[in-house]
Amino acid sequence: MILESATQVMKTLKEDGFYQFQSPILTIGELDNIIQIQEQVFKPNDDSYQFGKAARIGPKENWTQTPIYNTFNHPTVNEIALQFFGTQPSFNEIFFTHDYKNNRGLARNGYLHFDRIPTLKFFVYLSDVDESNGPFRYIPNSYKLGKRLRVEANSSTNVYEKIPNRLEIDYPELGYTADNTVPVIGPAGTMFVFHSDLFHMGGEVEGSGFRRIMRIHLRSE
Repeated sequence: MILESATQVMKTLKEDGFYQFQSPILTIGELDNIIQIQEQVFKPNDDSYQFGKAARIGPKENWTQTPIYNTFNHPTVNEIALQFFGTQPSFNEIFFTHDYKNNRGLARNGYLHFDRIPTLKFFVYLSDVDESNGPFRYIPNSYKLGKRLRVEANSSTNVYEKIPNRLEIDYPELGYTADNTVPVIGPAGTMFVFHSDLFHMGGEVEGSGFRRIMRIHLRSE
């Protein structure tokens, strides 16, 4: 797996809150291996995720000797996190999703939003993603405003569920809508990193399309 240097990534990430790596990072064999693991950890008949299947699979240390660990423990990934936080993250957690249902409304992350808890996320497509099968979408140049809004929102209430973070619902006066977003498209193996203060949203799958992803959440607590 060949990645750009951490220094190169950080120039963009610190300013824009987003960086997409130039080339797919996984081989076909590695993708097949990860998808097999993904299917094994999904709980049968689990309907808790209304848009397909989802699983929270613990820290990367649970997955040594797999391409999951090799991806998220890559020296460049570790160095980016170190440079971003100024220390190695004290928290990491990996998530899988397989989105394919499109008739059950919109999940909270389907709305344009910033996260209530600041998190650095490395996001990997495990299937080809175009505009029809739910690409990650974001608004360029929103990272610094998102940070200010998040700090203000968290100071307005100590009840997590009441923290305002959806742009079109909680901040309509700012004029941001899903129409302003840029889709991140690419083949299986595409990876990008972003900070959750960036205005972003999960894409909505169309028709018979689907999207498989894995991502790691990093925090310094």
